Amino acid sequence: MSSTTMDQKTLIQPPDDGLAQSFEFCRAWTKAQAKNFYYGMMLTPEPKRSAMYAVYAWMRAVDDLADAKGDADHKRDRLESFRQRTHEALDNTWSNSPGDAQASFDAMWPAVSQTFRDYQIARCDLDAMIDGQLLDQTCSRYATFDQLYDYCYKVASVVGLVCISVWGYDGDDQTRLLAEQRGIALQLTNVLRDVVEDAYRDRVYLPAEDLQRHGFDVDSFANWLRDPGRETDGNFLALMEEQIARARSYYDASNALESHLPRNCRPTCWAMMRIYRRLLEKIAANPRRVLTQRVRLNKAQKLSIALSAMLRRIRP
Repeated sequence: MSSTTMDQKTLIQPPDDGLAQSFEFCRAWTKAQAKNFYYGMMLTPEPKRSAMYAVYAWMRAVDDLADAKGDADHKRDRLESFRQRTHEALDNTWSNSPGDAQASFDAMWPAVSQTFRDYQIARCDLDAMIDGQLLDQTCSRYATFDQLYDYCYKVASVVGLVCISVWGYDGDDQTRLLAEQRGIALQLTNVLRDVVEDAYRDRVYLPAEDLQRHGFDVDSFANWLRDPGRETDGNFLALMEEQIARARSYYDASNALESHLPRNCRPTCWAMMRIYRRLLEKIAANPRRVLTQRVRLNKAQKLSIALSAMLRRIRP
C-alpha cells in the first residue's frame, strides 16, 4: 500500500561495496522513504538503530516489488526470487553479484544478512511478509474482518515481531501477541488513511460485511469513493466511526508492549505508535477529510512526538 515505488523514483545511489557502506545505504534509504518511522527509529541506540534501518530497507524493498509496474505473474516471480535471496541472507549463502530483479537495492544485502543473523530474525516472519505482498497481487476485496486481519498480520504485525526481535523483549508469546495487535492497529490506520487512493487502484480493504451493514456493496463503495456524493454521507460517517473504534481497540489492547522492551528501546516503539495513533485521531476528528486529502502529520508534529519519546526515556 505504498504510494511511491523505486520504479517511479530513485532517491539515492547505492555504494560500491562493504558492510559499512551497506548499512549507510539502508540508513539513507530509510531517511528518504520512511516519512513516519524514521523519527522513531533514530531514537534507537546503536547498533540496534542501524539494524532497524536494515530491517526497514528489506521491508521497503519487498513492498516496492509488490507495488511496481507490471503484471501480477511477473511481480509474483520477482517476489519469489526475493524470498529465495532472503533465505540465502538468513543462511549467509547469498551472492554479492547483482540480482536481476533486485539490482536497484542490492546494496542493502550485506547489512540485511548481518542483521537477520545477529538478531535471529525468524524465517517464518519474513516469509509471512512476502506472502502478504503476494496476496496483494490476487486479492483486492475482503469479505470478512477475519480475512482482513490475516492480511494485516502478514504485512504489518510481522513488522512489529521483527522489530521486537531486534530490540529484545521479555514475556515470550504474550509479548509477541502485543506486537501483533500493535501491527493490526497501525495497518487499520493505513487502510482508513488510504481508502480513496486504494479505490483508484481498484482495492477495497474494508470488509464487505462491514460495508453491507452501512448500505454499501464493495463495488458501489469503490465507485462512491472516487466520486463521493452527499446522498450516502451519513452511511460513510457511520462506517468510518465503526472502523476507527476498531483501530482504537487494537491500540488499547497493545498498550503494555513498551513495558516488555528494554528501556532504551521503548521510545522508538512508543514514537512509532504515537505518530500513527495521532493520524487516526486526526481522521476521527473529520472522517470526510480522507476523501479529499492524504491525512498526515507535519515535520514539527513528528519532531514533537520524538522529543516526547526522548523525555519518556529519561522519566519513568
